[in-house]
Amino acid sequence: MGHLDDLLFIDEFSHKGFCSEECIEDFYFPLIKHFEIVEHSLRSKLNMREEMISADPGDEKLVEDVITNPDEIFKQSNELQETFYNFIKKYPDFTAIVIASVYRKEASFVFLSTLTKSSQLVTEFRYGEKLNDWDSSEKSLDDEIEEALPHNDFEGEDLVDQESDDEDMIFMQLLESKKSKILADVIINRRDDDIPFEEYPGYEFCFQETLELPDEVFEKKDNEGDKLFTYIKSFSKGAHGEESFFYIVICLRRNTDATTVNVYPILAIPTTDIKMCQEFRGGTRLSGPIKN
Repeated sequence: MGHLDDLLFIDEFSHKGFCSEECIEDFYFPLIKHFEIVEHSLRSKLNMREEMISADPGDEKLVEDVITNPDEIFKQSNELQETFYNFIKKYPDFTAIVIASVYRKEASFVFLSTLTKSSQLVTEFRYGEKLNDWDSSEKSLDDEIEEALPHNDFEGEDLVDQESDDEDMIFMQLLESKKSKILADVIINRRDDDIPFEEYPGYEFCFQETLELPDEVFEKKDNEGDKLFTYIKSFSKGAHGEESFFYIVICLRRNTDATTVNVYPILAIPTTDIKMCQEFRGGTRLSGPIKN
């Protein structure tokens, strides 16, 4: 079994750890696609899908220069409480934009790197909190992470506690991995007119009721053989209930001991798309008729 000190961290504001670089790439694939879609959408809106720029946006030296010597930095957080930075640097013939995560004051993972001659496109990436300089004095979680890592002087009951903590961390990592894969499917299959990701927090009032009073509950095993439970409930919004939508909560089963079984939420999704909802109605239906 792995241990906490073997994990890799890429976000200074999160305890989320990864077993390898491949795990990082797999987990963040949906966000890479998300930022690519955002860039494509912005370029389409500005009618500038293609630009003639001789430099390569993926050049490692260029990306490193943008991150280490940016003209502007903007910090943003998404609905999953993950933190990213938009680095912007102007060159004689173009402006470079790099979106990356940060750990211990260094860029740890690049999600998007693009070049443009358009000041309008650059403006579109000036969102979130603007930082005065790269070496921000804002407190990170480095010290907390160091304290969370196990040391070699545990004995007796302390060693048992360490192993329990390791198991919890590995299970949380499994939850995050499942979330990444499900979110990737949602990004790929969602309709353009469905509920935007940035509006998801406005639907959190549905979470508890969906778990406690679902219209439907489905049980199935995923491709890794883990047991998932999907809770689905329909809701209405508006003064006269004119806006209908589904709220979907996907959970993972965990056997903590021989007699105890718990389920943990992986991802909650509001959607107005019946087809999207149908995609989650897989496996064995455990309870509840479909509500009209």
